[in-house]
Amino acid sequence: MSFRFRFLGTGTSQGVPIIGKDYPAAFLANPRNHRLRASIYVETDGARFVVDTTPDFRTQMLREQLGFLDAVVITHAHADHIMGLDDCRRVCDLRGGPLPLHASRETLADLRRIFVYAFDGRPIPRGYFHPDPREVSGPFAIGDVTIRTFPLPHGNITTLGLVMEHCGRRRLAYFSDCKEVTDAALEAARGADVAVLDALRKEPHPTHMCLDEALTAARRIGAGRTYFTHMTHDYDHDADQAEMPDGVFLAHDGLRVETD
Repeated sequence: MSFRFRFLGTGTSQGVPIIGKDYPAAFLANPRNHRLRASIYVETDGARFVVDTTPDFRTQMLREQLGFLDAVVITHAHADHIMGLDDCRRVCDLRGGPLPLHASRETLADLRRIFVYAFDGRPIPRGYFHPDPREVSGPFAIGDVTIRTFPLPHGNITTLGLVMEHCGRRRLAYFSDCKEVTDAALEAARGADVAVLDALRKEPHPTHMCLDEALTAARRIGAGRTYFTHMTHDYDHDADQAEMPDGVFLAHDGLRVETD
């Protein structure tokens, strides 16, 4: 039974290219330098779910020809990770009922405020967004995938780091939007098949890992393969990929990854 996932988006909060900036023609000519906001779609024989619903969610789902979902996991409530949530109304329609939504207590509180019409108990007609909120306070399962969560520092909030287990193996450590990977998260992720790490830009940033910090985390985790995500236009995909150490890759939108 395989575990596979796709990068729906690999860009920072503004996406790449950003509004109102001139880029070299060669940079724009490479489709791997065009990055929608960061999110992934995970699929096994027993589960289909996304991690985060970005402002680009509809575009991402259409591009990948996706529809039905078993659940949504939200890592934190920053705009670039939640503002596509209402587009899940179509997912609810396909399901014929509510959509399980896994998030921390703090994130659920923010979602109830931002999307009040979906959470305040009023009747929800078919065809509208109908969440089934499920507070994350420890490990939880979506189908045949068990997810362990770890709070990671991200400025003045914490974001959920996710370690996904399937068929008795640590398949994926997903640590997007964090300034560091804590010791507990590192230990849980060590030796995973795949790690996905925040690597915002080449210079240090106060709330995200930069390239050097992400490379250090990658070495400590020792995953079979490591992919960097949530990247700004600092990265020219092909040129910078050539500088990455063995086993470390710059992700790109639409990239599909499968484990044995």
